[in-house]
Amino acid sequence: RHVATEMAFERILAQKRRSEVPDGAQCFICLDGGDVLRDCACRGPSAGFAHIDCLAEMAARDAWVSIEGRGQLSRWNVCTTCHQSLDGALEVEMTRRSWRHYRDAMDTSDETLHVLGAVAQLLRSNEENDVADRLNEELLRGLGRDDPAVLRSEIDRASTVTKTNPVAALEILTRLRPRMAQSSNILRGQYVDLMAVILGRLGHLQEALVFAAKSVELATANCGPEAEATLSTTSNHAALLISAGRFDEGIAILTRVLATETRVLGADHVRTRATKRYLDSVSAAMRA
Repeated sequence: RHVATEMAFERILAQKRRSEVPDGAQCFICLDGGDVLRDCACRGPSAGFAHIDCLAEMAARDAWVSIEGRGQLSRWNVCTTCHQSLDGALEVEMTRRSWRHYRDAMDTSDETLHVLGAVAQLLRSNEENDVADRLNEELLRGLGRDDPAVLRSEIDRASTVTKTNPVAALEILTRLRPRMAQSSNILRGQYVDLMAVILGRLGHLQEALVFAAKSVELATANCGPEAEATLSTTSNHAALLISAGRFDEGIAILTRVLATETRVLGADHVRTRATKRYLDSVSAAMRA
């Protein structure tokens, strides 16, 4: 089990581009230079750079201290400086370090089981589905079918299936729906956001727009108007409006999202660049 998971991490890391590190960059924790990383929204020549070992030691020590309400174990996957989610190679490295920290205590403690869920989520998002499925089985045995970590893992599985078989993904979410009634607003937000995406791919645009609007409402209430999750769901809502022929509404929303991402995340952040490319392509298509 451990070997398969470690090999999956290695395959994922081989596909990730490490962020550029300027000369003289130092770890903000130990203040030494060397092999430092930064994959978040921090900007400037020094902010946010750190050694993996230093970040992992800090996360292990303060694992249950939530960052800006981002939830349990957020110190493993959220930057303590800019409070945005880690990305790229740093996200993978820190998820692997959380796995290594807890894996030898494969019990049913909250820490271990939540880490299992986070690892399964990252593996599935990088198409390591067989390994993720085995971790999901451990989650189900340890937590029970209605635990938030199990529900989130099922939503992640539907998200992965969406890429190749949106009908099957819709069936997964439809079966899951009765179990979502007592879940948190954050989980319900993830659920309705994915429902909007799937229904949109299947061409049920009016139904998709209802779910998308609810997703934006939940994300705004849960995370705030400028959080990454809210910006992502708002972008999805705008894209559905454009697909439904409501171009002016969709472009206006995307323009606001791009301005917020540029200010909060920076012009070079992967989300900001993706939004700009999509907005440019829609604008160009309308001019043609």
